[in-house]
Amino acid sequence: MTTNTAKYKSKGFAMENSTPSIPSGSRETVAEGPVSLVSKSLLECEGQTQWIAIKTSTIHRKYAKEPHDIIKEARLIASACHPNVVSILGHSIDSTRQTMSFWMPYVPSSLIALLSSNDFSPHPLISILAADPSNPSPREQRFVLLAKSLMFQILIGVTFLHETAKIAHRDIKPSNILLTSSGRVQLIDFGISWKEGEDLAAKKNDLWVETPEKMYFEVSTGPYRAPELLFGPRNYDPFAIDSWSLGATFAEFFTSVRLFNPLDDEDFGDEQSDSDDDSPGSPSKPAEPFIIPKRLRIGDPTNRWARDSLFDSTRGEIGLAWSIFKIRGSPNETNWPVSDVRFVTGIFFSDSNKSFLNLPDANKLSFINVDPVDLPSILPNFPSSTQQHEVDTKTHIPPETMSPTPVDIIHRFLVYEPSQRLRPSRALTHPWFTSEPPLLLPDDFPVSNIPGEAPISLSWGAKSLGEWLLNVHPSGAI
Repeated sequence: MTTNTAKYKSKGFAMENSTPSIPSGSRETVAEGPVSLVSKSLLECEGQTQWIAIKTSTIHRKYAKEPHDIIKEARLIASACHPNVVSILGHSIDSTRQTMSFWMPYVPSSLIALLSSNDFSPHPLISILAADPSNPSPREQRFVLLAKSLMFQILIGVTFLHETAKIAHRDIKPSNILLTSSGRVQLIDFGISWKEGEDLAAKKNDLWVETPEKMYFEVSTGPYRAPELLFGPRNYDPFAIDSWSLGATFAEFFTSVRLFNPLDDEDFGDEQSDSDDDSPGSPSKPAEPFIIPKRLRIGDPTNRWARDSLFDSTRGEIGLAWSIFKIRGSPNETNWPVSDVRFVTGIFFSDSNKSFLNLPDANKLSFINVDPVDLPSILPNFPSSTQQHEVDTKTHIPPETMSPTPVDIIHRFLVYEPSQRLRPSRALTHPWFTSEPPLLLPDDFPVSNIPGEAPISLSWGAKSLGEWLLNVHPSGAI
């Protein structure tokens, strides 16, 4: 293997400062996708060892999947030093195989696994008595404590990316949010991210050079994609994309937890969208905290739990658009109007001020007119203690005054007009974060990185955030 250290340079990212070669220890594959391979290994340095995750991907345009770009990913991560952003320990290029690898601290826990735990719910699996909103159970208090504390950390990390690093992630989803043993959030996977204000010189070594006039709309993942991306814009507000993805991700804290068997012939995604009657917005079948198919048994060790996504992307982009419209209502000139002209540090996102009907592909399809549904009605794991505050979630013009409930945050993120979506920095001041129980941050979180005026604690009930997470999932495999 040869390592090229001269070609790939940028601010905060220079190959000559990297580890000269990739760690040589044995590796175990952690994840393998169409664009990269992630494995874990032991790294020895100055007499100390630590587990690391090694991400490897091609740097040959012929074999790379546009717009995924590991060169850009390493460059952007290196420019974004923050407790809630994964850090790079080293990187190298194999010029023979035309691949690049970089390695990071290995974090085995993730938000998606936590969300897939049936213990992470304000409701017991078997409920005899109705919940009392004025007297929440210990289980509900624990759920609210963890949900708001993790959501707050995610917002801290994304606010840093937007406001300081000037990076739009463009692939926010539960599987790209890791959790350390202390409960610290780590944002990962910047392979399709956008950095505002970069000149061509900074991007000259990227596999796929992107400009404000020719942006990729083939970004974000499945049910977390903003609706404008489904209609072919080449110029849009990438930071508003993150806001929508945050809304879809936060909604998943409160959707149904479904039992399934990975060995079944039936695909889990198909089962989730078998019929319109089983869809989230269906008035004929109220959503339930736990969905247990008749053919499955809770005690069967081969069965698994998984959290439903708010929107359904199993039927492609057209199906996703229809899933969004069934929940948030059909777009029109009232709920998706032409907005004011929007500038971001001198960059004019021309398509970000267009109505839905002016998006490039909006007129290629017609959908049945549907009204929006009330979000709490399709979020069955919504805590009863926060339901005392009524919020009109059907409007796409939220009132100026925010209500101290998580559904108000979700609603403000899931607004059609991109310029009207809640920004992460504004969300940090939301009144839900100042209500009881207090925000619980990891005991290794730097105090200087905590924004806002919400009351912060490092323990609650004599337990740290990491201990509460283990309490929810004793195996530690969250």
